[in-house]
Amino acid sequence: MERIKIITDSVSDIPSEYIKKYDIEVVPLTINFGSKSYKDKVDISIEEFYKMVEESEDLPTTSQITPVEFIDTYKKFIDSYDHLIVITMSSKLSGTYQSAVTASQIEGISEKVTVIDSKGITLGQGLLVIEAARMASNGKNKEDIINRINQMIDRLEYIIVVDTLENLKKGGRISSTKAFIGEKLKIKPVLTMDNGNIIVMDKIRGRKKIIKWIIKTLKKKSIDFSNKTIGINHAMAEDMAKDLMEKVKENFDVKEIVFGEVGCTVGVYAGTGAIAIHFQNDIY
Repeated sequence: MERIKIITDSVSDIPSEYIKKYDIEVVPLTINFGSKSYKDKVDISIEEFYKMVEESEDLPTTSQITPVEFIDTYKKFIDSYDHLIVITMSSKLSGTYQSAVTASQIEGISEKVTVIDSKGITLGQGLLVIEAARMASNGKNKEDIINRINQMIDRLEYIIVVDTLENLKKGGRISSTKAFIGEKLKIKPVLTMDNGNIIVMDKIRGRKKIIKWIIKTLKKKSIDFSNKTIGINHAMAEDMAKDLMEKVKENFDVKEIVFGEVGCTVGVYAGTGAIAIHFQNDIY
């Protein structure tokens, strides 16, 4: 049986119980508040991060994982495992994927490392990592795991509803005028992933309509969730996310729901109050 180690970055937002259960190695990105830098979820907790964002006039910045950091990670496991599978955040949104690839090309490492671009972020990416880690723990070989993850990447869908436009304004993603109008009209942008890029798929007017909109959207897709895992996570909006989880359970026969938080890196732009749901759509 091949010994396979699963490695990812902290953008995957995998709940700690899954990290521990499947012995997943998570390499942190760096969050920068002015002159101070913190390793994501290592030097700063999610709660501390959101508090600091709310108190700051300027958004923090994020720094990708460097090739050296990946090399150090690979060297920790290269002798103890037959193969390392690295699943990173979307290469369209960060240089982290390229850093992982660059690090894997060093002599003595290249033949034992496979790097996969998830084309995703947050818990959608996390679902890929959890599936890979489960397969590895069940003795599946690297080819089966890689094929399965690549198949899932093409089928994963993301619905991320942002509650406030403040962070998008602070980060220069939208103008102050658009943010002001959006807040006055209580517009909640619905974001999704499109081949690794974040795009706006719709807009919801009013927070009370969010869960109803999500359930209606899922029903339109006519997906059989009985053999699928769904991911639901939130940015300091636990009650609403739990309500969403209960509505999903009421309306669909779901195999499993992974429940967690939107972490620091994605939270830079999502802001507090965001909720998200991630799932596979096998219908084409």
